[in-house]
Amino acid sequence: MASTKRPAGRRGKVRKEFWLDPKALRRAQALLGAETERETVERALDLVAFGAEVRAGVAALAGLRLDPRA
Repeated sequence: MASTKRPAGRRGKVRKEFWLDPKALRRAQALLGAETERETVERALDLVAFGAEVRAGVAALAGLRLDPRA
């Protein structure tokens, strides 16, 4: 029986296939400083999630009243 274990670098990941604009991918790769196309996509996805966290944090801070004497 074949082993179903994935190599350590692939654990928790899924395989996807899709079409991307090569110019947009190269631009993103250069801007992100990524070495591979896969790293480019992973970094871009991380940035989207981080942006959502930043927006949520800013929204939470927007309701705070700060004491200027503090």
